Amino acid sequence: MSDAALNTCKLLLFGRCVRAVLLSVGVQFLLLTVFLLLINFELFHPLNWIMSSLRLVCSFYTWFACIPLLGAIVFYGMTLSHQHLAERRYWPTRYQWLLHNGPQKLLFLLAHVIVGYLTAWLYTGYLHTDYRHFIFKAYGQNCVNSYHIFLLGMGLCAGAYYFVIEYMQAEVSINFDFVEQSRSEKLRELLYATLLKAPMSSVMPTICYIIVFWLFGTFLRYRLSIVLNVDTDDRLLGIVDVITNGRLLFYAWLLGAQIVSNMHLMRCFYAAMLSESLPMTVARHRPSAPGEQELTIVAGLGVFNVYVVQCLAANFLYQEAQRQTSSVRSEIFQLTEPGNRPANWRALCDQCLSIVGSFTDELSNSMRKSNVDQPIYSDTSSALLAEKLLLRQYNQLHGIRPVVAPQHAEAPSRDWDTKGTDSIRRVPNWCERTSTKLEELLQQALHRIPGIVYFFYEPEGAKTEFLLGNALPVIWLTQALAQICVASIKEDNYGIVQDDLPAIIKALHRLKCDVDRLANGIPNFRTNTNNYNHLRYAVRRSLYNICISFYKYLGDLTSTGEELRQLQTFVYQG
Repeated sequence: MSDAALNTCKLLLFGRCVRAVLLSVGVQFLLLTVFLLLINFELFHPLNWIMSSLRLVCSFYTWFACIPLLGAIVFYGMTLSHQHLAERRYWPTRYQWLLHNGPQKLLFLLAHVIVGYLTAWLYTGYLHTDYRHFIFKAYGQNCVNSYHIFLLGMGLCAGAYYFVIEYMQAEVSINFDFVEQSRSEKLRELLYATLLKAPMSSVMPTICYIIVFWLFGTFLRYRLSIVLNVDTDDRLLGIVDVITNGRLLFYAWLLGAQIVSNMHLMRCFYAAMLSESLPMTVARHRPSAPGEQELTIVAGLGVFNVYVVQCLAANFLYQEAQRQTSSVRSEIFQLTEPGNRPANWRALCDQCLSIVGSFTDELSNSMRKSNVDQPIYSDTSSALLAEKLLLRQYNQLHGIRPVVAPQHAEAPSRDWDTKGTDSIRRVPNWCERTSTKLEELLQQALHRIPGIVYFFYEPEGAKTEFLLGNALPVIWLTQALAQICVASIKEDNYGIVQDDLPAIIKALHRLKCDVDRLANGIPNFRTNTNNYNHLRYAVRRSLYNICISFYKYLGDLTSTGEELRQLQTFVYQG
C-alpha cells in the first residue's frame, strides 16, 4: 500500500476519533443531568425539581468545574484511539507481552483512574453538605471528612474496576452490526441500553470497594490526617458504620453507575464511529489531487498494521458481494484499458488469496506447535474416517491383510536398516553425557521455580487463539469470494473468474481442512470460542456455495482425485 493511501486512512480514522471524543464530552452533561435529577428528586414539586436541576447544569460553576473532567475525557480518548489504531502483534511469552504492552496498559489504567476520580470530585460538589467538602469543622477543629474520602475512593475503584474487567488482558474490539443502521439509531439504542443496565453494572464495584475500604480505610484516613495536619472523624470506624449508612451507599452506588456507564458509552462511541464503512472504490477513476487519494479495496486489505482498516475493507467487499445488484461487483467483472485485461479482478483475487493463504499457513504452523494430532488424511471428513476405521476393524477381525503394507510403518525400519548398514552408530563420550544430564537437571530446576514457566514460556495454543481472535477479515473475505464466484455465472460476461476458480476452491478447502483438524485436535476451541465457530461456518458455507454452483465442473476445477472425492462427499453431507 502506498504512503498516500495510508495517510488517507489515518486521516479518516482520526476524524472519526475526534467525533467520538466530542460525543464523549457531550454525554458528560447528559449524565450529570440524570445524576442531578436523581439526587434532587421532589415528588410534590415536579416543575421546581426539573428547573432547579437544569439550572445547575447550565450554571457557570458547572461549566467551570467540568474543565478538569473534560480534559481527562480528551486524554482518555487519545489513549483509547491509540489502542484501536495500534498494530496487533503476537507475543509468544507473557514477559514479551508485558514488556511491549505493559506501559500502554499502565497509561490506560491511569486514564481510567483519573476519569473516575474527577467524576466523583465533580459530582460530590452537588451532594449534601456532609458529603461535599474534604475537610470540615467538628467541635471547632478541622477534620478529614470520611464521607467525602469514601466517595472519592469509589470513583477511583469504579475506574480501575472497569479497566480490569474490559481491558486488563483483552484487546479493544469493534463489533460490526449485521443490520445496517444510521448513526442516530445506533447512538439512541446504545444510550437506552446503557442507562437500563447502569443500575446493575455498579453493584459489583460497590461491593468490592466496601470491602477494600473496610480493610484500608482507617489507615488511609490516618495517613491523610498526618499529611494535612488535621484530625480524623469517627463516623466510619468499621464495616457496620458503612453498611448501615443508606444515603452513603446510595451515593456510592450512583457514582459507580455513572462512571461505569460513562466509560462504557465512550468505548461504544469509538466502536460505532470506527465501524462505519469507509468510502472505497474498486479502482482509481481519476488522478488524485495533491494530498488526496482514492482508497481502493485492495489498498484497504493491504493495510496489515491497522486492523480496523483491513476489517472495514473486508466488510465493504462482503456487503457489496451480498447485494442483489451491485455496481461494485459489476466493476470487478469489467475489463480495463489498455489491453482489455481483468486488472480489477486480478488485483482483488490475488490480495484475497494471499490473505487467506497466509492465515492458513500461520494456523497450520500454530497447530503443529500445539501438538494437534493429525489424522491419516487431514482433509478427510469425519464420516469417511469412521468408514475406514470400521473397514480396518473388519479386516483385523477376519484376518484379512492389506495387499500393500502401509508406508508409514516401513519408513522407520528402512531408515534403521540404512543407518545400520551404511554408517556406524556414534556413542557419545562421558563429557557429552554429563553436559546433557546437567542441562536436563537445570531445565527441571527452572521449571520448579514459581513464575518461570508462566512468564517465559509460550502457552500451548496461544498463537492459535490469537489467530482465531483476529480472523474477522478472513471470515468476510471467504464469504465475499464465494458470493462473487456464484454471481459470476450470470454477471461475468468475459469469464474472468473461471481461471481462478481452482485456486479459490483449493484455498478454501485447505482452510476448511485445517479448521476441522483443529476441532478434532483441541475440542475446547469448538465449544468455547465464538471466533472459531464463526470462521468454521463461514468457510464451510463459502465452499458449499461454490461446490453447489459449479458441481458439474468440479472434475475440471480440482487437481487431484482425492480432493474431488472429498468435495463431493462434503456436498452430499451438506
